[in-house]
Amino acid sequence: MSDNTSHLPQTIKSVQWTTPSLSPKEALTFNESAPLLPTASLTGSNVLVKVHAAALNPVDWKLMRGGVPRLLMPKIKVPGLDISGTIVAVGPKANKRGFKVGDEVVAMLHFSQSGALTEYTVVGEAYLARKPERWTHEQAAAWPLVATTVWQAVVVRGNVKKGDKVLINGASGGTGTVGVQIAKALGAYVVGVCSTDNVELVKKLGADEVVDYKKENVTEKYTNQDFDLIFDTVGSAAEIWAKSATILKPSGNLVRISGPDNTMDTPFTFLAAGAEIGYHKISSFLKRGPGYHLFTAFPDGEVLAKAINLLDEAQADPVIDSVNEFTLPAVLAAFDKSQSHRAKGKIVIKIA
Repeated sequence: MSDNTSHLPQTIKSVQWTTPSLSPKEALTFNESAPLLPTASLTGSNVLVKVHAAALNPVDWKLMRGGVPRLLMPKIKVPGLDISGTIVAVGPKANKRGFKVGDEVVAMLHFSQSGALTEYTVVGEAYLARKPERWTHEQAAAWPLVATTVWQAVVVRGNVKKGDKVLINGASGGTGTVGVQIAKALGAYVVGVCSTDNVELVKKLGADEVVDYKKENVTEKYTNQDFDLIFDTVGSAAEIWAKSATILKPSGNLVRISGPDNTMDTPFTFLAAGAEIGYHKISSFLKRGPGYHLFTAFPDGEVLAKAINLLDEAQADPVIDSVNEFTLPAVLAAFDKSQSHRAKGKIVIKIA
């Protein structure tokens, strides 16, 4: 390491899981004396970050279910992929992007590495972006995974530009709220789909139209083939895709980022979900109609920085459902809320 780390603690608090389970209550433990030093033995371009806040995403509890082969996961896994914190140590090759000790940063972590629900975590330099000063750490922690995901969905795959028309399904959730904000910042006309309780929230985020799915059927309301992108954040794409030819332009795209909750329950459901994706992609190609995409976002600090800068320039703020204490009961309650699909925005854990 390139600095003196003698001031760092020998042990840290950390949420951990070792055995797959459908229930976070059965899978998670709270280790109040996890060793720091093995984790802090930095090599290459890794950095050590003191975590001030973390945020939950549905993928956090889906990963616990056992569908992803265990050989791809650490023996002891710390859950969570979103962090905001301060760099306290850097590896010998961590200088390509100019990060240094004392920098406040945000990052989306890789699922196979050290996680977010811990006092200190190791992060690859390539995953980092700088935290804008105007956001608190609790606010900043809400952005990384969703901002990376939305940028890759809306900009890279959706190719959205000024004047395009975008439909966002699940516009009040953690990813959907960011989808509305980024699409609007790009100059798109945005239609948000959400439940009755969240209509006003989605309007405040800037959506040009809001559809209450409890009162209206979006596939019946829009039948004029004028959407450039449908961005599905909640895994209900089957119905929308069945009517996509009447909603999307022939050159448009349906991009989904979520499958059913049981996608990662077993290796079989994991493979079945992949087969479904392949079928729809081949079908869309053969019919020469709208494109179909389902993808999982991976950490990319440069993409995250682009999204963060756009949101900062647009004076956008994250939608936060709740900020929770860093205790096992509070973390379990946060996972319960995430699994309920009733969170309005992001669920944040304040670490320190």
